[in-house]
Amino acid sequence: MNYVDANILIYALVDDSFKGKACRKLLNSENLATSILSLDEVAYKVGKQSKDKAVDAVLLYSNTSNLILIPFERMDVGDFIEFQKKGLKPRDAIHALSARKAGCRVFYSEDTDFDKVGIQRKTPW
Repeated sequence: MNYVDANILIYALVDDSFKGKACRKLLNSENLATSILSLDEVAYKVGKQSKDKAVDAVLLYSNTSNLILIPFERMDVGDFIEFQKKGLKPRDAIHALSARKAGCRVFYSEDTDFDKVGIQRKTPW
């Protein structure tokens, strides 16, 4: 299983360039995990265009069969703190611990802060 960051989910929805196409291909070809926080980030970004599109995006991703949503739970606080000590911002720490929880081998994101996670980071393009 591999992890997909919110920026990849957003590109898949709103970008018609090669980045968006590569992200859509990734989402259709692999079993992936993402943090429940990604739905918030997608809704926030897409909601700037339209609240209805934000709702549609959340419904789409929450019902995508090959995308597992990883919750942030009380037992995750230790990993959350550990990733912050490595220099990650709180939201990024939640993504990092979610990838670890899911046993992900690859972290799909264009955010180089995730190079601190200890999981190979890639972009789909």
